[in-house]
Amino acid sequence: MALNLAMLMAVGALFCADVPPADTESDRAALQGVWLLSSGEADGKALPAADMKDGKLVIDGDRYTFSLDTVGTLQGTQHLGELNGVKTIDITDKGGDHKDNTCLGIYEVEGDEFRVVFSPPGEPRPDKFETTPGSGQWMHVWKHVKD
Repeated sequence: MALNLAMLMAVGALFCADVPPADTESDRAALQGVWLLSSGEADGKALPAADMKDGKLVIDGDRYTFSLDTVGTLQGTQHLGELNGVKTIDITDKGGDHKDNTCLGIYEVEGDEFRVVFSPPGEPRPDKFETTPGSGQWMHVWKHVKD
């Protein structure tokens, strides 16, 4: 009987492990739509305004399309989560330099602002909203385009 109860609890824990926290679901809804790049940095340096010109992000469900003159257009998927009270976001590009590799990140959504910082593939998840020289990390701040 005790073994059956332990197995039932273990199976229940497995099913519950994939249920995202409630605020992740509200963030997923808040992120839908069109975003314009307002600022950013990479490797501890602010991105020049000219490099951010026409930066655009479109999120539809768990899919995104990112376009920037200096990079081109990239599409991929994102997964929102939470780890030890920190909101996490993992992206996988379908093309470009990081094709089919996952980049780990953290994010926050406040009103019409979406801030995110990522590490390159294979590197640990960032732990703060800034980048440091030589880290390969990049941060973007996006403004939501209202209908």
